[in-house]
Amino acid sequence: MQHYVSRSLVLLFALLGATALALGQSTGSPVRITLDEAVQFALAHNHALQAARSAIVQSQDEETTANLRPNPVLGADVIGLPITPNEFTSSNIDQTEFDAGLSYLFERGKKRQNRLKAAQDITAQTRSTVSDNERNLTFNVASQFTNALLAESTLSFAQQDLDSFQKTVAISEAQYKAGAMSEGDLLKIKLQLLQFQTDVTAAELGKQQALAALRQLVGFESVPIDYDVAGQLEYEKVSENLEGLQALAIKDRPDLRAAQQGITAAKSQYVLAKADGKQDITGTLNYTHITGYNSVSVIFSMPLPIFDRN
Repeated sequence: MQHYVSRSLVLLFALLGATALALGQSTGSPVRITLDEAVQFALAHNHALQAARSAIVQSQDEETTANLRPNPVLGADVIGLPITPNEFTSSNIDQTEFDAGLSYLFERGKKRQNRLKAAQDITAQTRSTVSDNERNLTFNVASQFTNALLAESTLSFAQQDLDSFQKTVAISEAQYKAGAMSEGDLLKIKLQLLQFQTDVTAAELGKQQALAALRQLVGFESVPIDYDVAGQLEYEKVSENLEGLQALAIKDRPDLRAAQQGITAAKSQYVLAKADGKQDITGTLNYTHITGYNSVSVIFSMPLPIFDRN
């Protein structure tokens, strides 16, 4: 009996310990992320950026398609086969015509090379566009992170003002009880307390909205719902001068590079359009067997652009 009671007490204490541990984990401090971590999470998990990056893979697949060569065409026919079974004799079959041919489309004007060049130029422009999306996302994350820090600072000041005014209310209540203040003046002070409480509530709402907007940018799977930001609002002086910043923008801005590559891609499309105006030649090699005679035919065909007006 004592052994049973001891085991029951051990199980009870173990259950209480596990419950306390679970409660301690659930009420632990929220996850706090820095600005660098927020930018890394956004570049890795932002859904809009991931969709934009998929355009690079699609463009690379277009390069593979553009570089494909025409497939040869194999054809065969039998002419003059007997219909009735009793006519299937060696003499009749010897008079039957058998044809087999292989044809291939010869592209003129370097169409395949121009298609590949146009597809590669589009891929380069797509890469620059995605880089510009990454730059804009980094800027938006940094701005929203700063807004979250500002909202946290506003909430801190609002709570300090509320705590300070609550001390004023406590002092006023003591003065009212001592007869040094009228009830009307005490009610006016308590009414002002409502304004400070409203400021705290508005600041809490602003912080939650800022954190929610930041979580949307960094990806919902990157941080838990009860996360927080870690950082300080400090001024950092820019060491570059105006001329240096202008030169850096002209050199490294991906949107400018994408615009320049767009001009190159348009020129490649123009050259491809001129190459598509060249008429292709189809070459065919045929083998023919008829009445015991074997022969080979070589055929070249090309459409005549008589009615082309484009």
